[in-house]
Amino acid sequence: MHNFMKQESNFKSHLYCFITILAWSTLEVSGKLLSPDVTPYAITAWRFLIGGLLLLPFALKPSAEHEKPGLKGILHLGFLGFFNVCLSMLILQLSVYYGKASVSAIILSINPLFVAIFAGLFLKEKLGKTDIIALIVGILGILVLVLGEVEMDDSKYRNLPLGVLLAIVAALNFGLYTVLTKSAVQRYGNIRTNAISFLLGSASLFAYNFISGKDSLISFSLSNFAVTAYMGLFITGIAYLLYFEGMKNIGASKASMYFFLKPMFATFLAWLLLGESLQGIQVVAVMLIVLAMLIPRFSTFRLKSKKSLD
Repeated sequence: MHNFMKQESNFKSHLYCFITILAWSTLEVSGKLLSPDVTPYAITAWRFLIGGLLLLPFALKPSAEHEKPGLKGILHLGFLGFFNVCLSMLILQLSVYYGKASVSAIILSINPLFVAIFAGLFLKEKLGKTDIIALIVGILGILVLVLGEVEMDDSKYRNLPLGVLLAIVAALNFGLYTVLTKSAVQRYGNIRTNAISFLLGSASLFAYNFISGKDSLISFSLSNFAVTAYMGLFITGIAYLLYFEGMKNIGASKASMYFFLKPMFATFLAWLLLGESLQGIQVVAVMLIVLAMLIPRFSTFRLKSKKSLD
């Protein structure tokens, strides 16, 4: 009976992680479904405000494992929110605005490799041989992807090269943000860290929009309302809850394995909903990027198998 309940719990956890990565694979495509007058500045600010508000009740629950942030902690989370919302996700949304949703999604998917680099630089976590090999393969994949973009007819897009460049910057910044949040997550917990940083990050972006004269308003239409609600409630709110709930039972390592599905899901959705297509050489690039993310996992699996045999 105990084993059955454990298997059922594990199944639910894997299902939660699968639903999460499916939702996150729709992020870039969703941005393209908004009307052209909706700016990346507006959608990013509203997305994190809505998502943060949804997470807030869960963040306010008392926790025996984690502390509540004081003023210093709030300032720390505010900085993390600014970094994530303004320097990572806004730039990603700008890359989607100027280029292709599929390419932006594929490049962001390589973020775990950048996490490994920044963890080595700032947290003194050692980079193994497999991490270095994975990084080289991943960079090669990005270069092949970019080469395919150069050869494409870009008349349908605002600025394909700029879109690619912004996606790379967003992936780098998000990798650094992931490393910077580690201490906050350990002290305050995943949901509390994300809820507060999302709200403060969105507030900083609304403030920037107001000061710089950027439009924070979203023109009212049924489609704009539906997409904005979906991006805020599901992609930024519910998906995070499902991911953290799934991670409780199967662990961060197994949960992160689902990120390898994002390039394929996002590419398929961009083709289905937006009519985007990849050059033949870019399909090779996607395979290289997925391989780059799998290489460190193969090494971990072999190490665990060896230990179990010993």
